[in-house]
Amino acid sequence: MFLSVGVRFEANVEALNMVETAGNYSKHRRVPYLVEEDGKLKTVYVPALSGESLAHAYQEHLVREALSMNLPVCDDCKRNEFFKSMNKVHLKKKIDPIPDDPKKIEEAIVKACVIEDVGGFLYAEKPPVRRSSAFQVSYALPVKSVALFATSEPQLHARHAQIDVSSKKGNVSEQMIYYVETGTALYGFTFNLDLDAIGVSAITSKPILDESEIKARREAALKALFRMLSSSQFGAKLSRFFPVGGITELVVAVTEHPFVVTSPIYDNYIARTEKRLAVLKEFGEEYFFTVASEDKVPEEALKEAIDYLKEKGAF
Repeated sequence: MFLSVGVRFEANVEALNMVETAGNYSKHRRVPYLVEEDGKLKTVYVPALSGESLAHAYQEHLVREALSMNLPVCDDCKRNEFFKSMNKVHLKKKIDPIPDDPKKIEEAIVKACVIEDVGGFLYAEKPPVRRSSAFQVSYALPVKSVALFATSEPQLHARHAQIDVSSKKGNVSEQMIYYVETGTALYGFTFNLDLDAIGVSAITSKPILDESEIKARREAALKALFRMLSSSQFGAKLSRFFPVGGITELVVAVTEHPFVVTSPIYDNYIARTEKRLAVLKEFGEEYFFTVASEDKVPEEALKEAIDYLKEKGAF
């Protein structure tokens, strides 16, 4: 089973993805973006959130869900440090001595950590072992029709120290004027989850875990997505720049084989996704599709998809 989610969310005055600090100036991530104006294409630079940022947040939620269900999570991932089993130092925490067989290495890692099972890893030693992530996430980009209104502007902030009476001046290191570049946009992004890849070897395509363990991990992966979207706990600087806004629309499609919803950066993404699914139905493929907008909150749509997957025996 394959789940694909398209999300639109409004974010006003956010600092969800910062890329660098130059002196006292923190810059928001911006990317080149194609838009149409007066019948012509042109490139503009718009605020964006990277797929890496969204993926990190999802894996943080997956850690919490896995631990609450008593599923195995390695020590690095428990600290939300997703080094994965990238070298011998990290791999030895899971299996020692390290075998020469890639299949045994993958098996040991998958059994030891749900995050590396779902999120993949690259063991860059000899023999190298690569496991692709079971989930995929796009950049969050401004919706095409309003991309020209997306903006990023620096905001001035100041930190003041009390004046030392004896010297009549404050401690310079304790006082600071700094700028944080904030973005405002209606964003869209896509999240995919291949449930059939969880607990299954990327080398042999055979199950590594027993069926009950695989189903428990699938459930944790779905709950983590639900929590991430429902709580809006993704991105940086949430403590002081929690974005004003929230999810405005959400679509969920569940199919037997990989299918990705039309990107929510396009205004016709809901209707286009429905038309594409209708073609799949003509080929005899069963699917589930739901939309959250004004009449249905995102949590309802996500729960409907999870309930459908439970009925189908996915977990």
